[in-house]
Amino acid sequence: MDSGEVLIIGAGPTGLAFSYSYGGRSRVLEKSGEVGGLCRSIEFGGGVFDIGGHSFHSPHPEVTGLVERLMEGRWHTQRRDARVLFDGRLIDYPFQRHFDQISDPAIAAECRETQRDPDATVKAENFEEWIVERFGAGVARHFMLPYNRKLWARDLKGMSCEWVQERIAGGEPVGVRRGDRARQPLSAQSEVAYPADGGFVEIFRAMARYCGPFEFGQEIYDVDAKARTAHSANGGSWAWDRLVSTMPLPALLRAIRDCPQDLISEADRLEFVSLKVLLVLVGKRLEDEPQRVYVADPQAPPHKIAFNHASSPSLRGRSQHAIMCEIAHSLQQPPAADSELERATLEWLVESRLIASLGDVAESRFVDVDYGYPVYTHDRPAIVRKIRAYLEPLGIFTIGRFGGWEYLNSDACIKQGASLASRLHRH
Repeated sequence: MDSGEVLIIGAGPTGLAFSYSYGGRSRVLEKSGEVGGLCRSIEFGGGVFDIGGHSFHSPHPEVTGLVERLMEGRWHTQRRDARVLFDGRLIDYPFQRHFDQISDPAIAAECRETQRDPDATVKAENFEEWIVERFGAGVARHFMLPYNRKLWARDLKGMSCEWVQERIAGGEPVGVRRGDRARQPLSAQSEVAYPADGGFVEIFRAMARYCGPFEFGQEIYDVDAKARTAHSANGGSWAWDRLVSTMPLPALLRAIRDCPQDLISEADRLEFVSLKVLLVLVGKRLEDEPQRVYVADPQAPPHKIAFNHASSPSLRGRSQHAIMCEIAHSLQQPPAADSELERATLEWLVESRLIASLGDVAESRFVDVDYGYPVYTHDRPAIVRKIRAYLEPLGIFTIGRFGGWEYLNSDACIKQGASLASRLHRH
């Protein structure tokens, strides 16, 4: 390999966006057999499933413009339709703005009477305190605390509050207007977009046509920063001038020769949520389903349901429809056995009237996502800064959801990849 080439580990949104934007020689290594990363799609039996459920929405005009150009008109935009399943009834999302729709007047009254002023300054030391301070005891007890305990699969007191304004509806700080360029949580008024044909991965397949070259099936296990080489488990070897990695930070540090053990130990303190994603193929069309349903009930296995066929007219028109059930777990809260979890989830879908009967299920299968969501622990920023301070002088740059340990959506990953490409191209 010629010197000056940038080696990119990972063909997810961040790695692809870097390669697309770099303007120099770059090569992309991907351990799986396709592009997309966490934004890949799976098709079987006529149903199209996204891992975790996806739609496109961005406060960054340059990212939106890029994606729309890549899709060349093969693009569908619609109003986002998300609901909360509470006490057997679908109400509008988010719960904290629509609890008056629930059927139990006593619960609605408790939420209303304890609701806090949304413009009040919140000075919380952890995520659980923030929820109670921002939304009040009623909303916290009946939805926000149980939902987030399911999603994050851990004690919320161990999480910081630095990320909430970008991810939680109603979490914006005082003075922030919806429409500001900083990311705001999706609302009932949000317009979201999706490829007109196929799954969400079509965005990244379109981008990949301008990236690369690619080498698939290459899992990096050894990085020699002195010799500036990288080696894969199946014998591949590459020289690099600079290395851009989207690998999870603990895995990257373990792959680097002579990486200080204390730094590896620091990386091992970074916490994350893993996912069991149950893909349910329904052998008929479902009518009037929302795009997303959020579930706080601790007895229900999933915390989020995505009806992927509601993403575009093309998918709605298929004879088979796709339901994605996302179930979080962690070392602190391990999952049940797959067979038990699958049975409980399918039975719950019927009991909740999200599908009519078990006979409607044509097929179901699990996808395991080891790294689903990075957790914002109190020590996360300092650990990430320390790791980057060690890596960048070696010519190694780490970005993306688990390369930077940030809860990024695909549009933010694209922006981050493009920004690093611009920075490295200038130097």
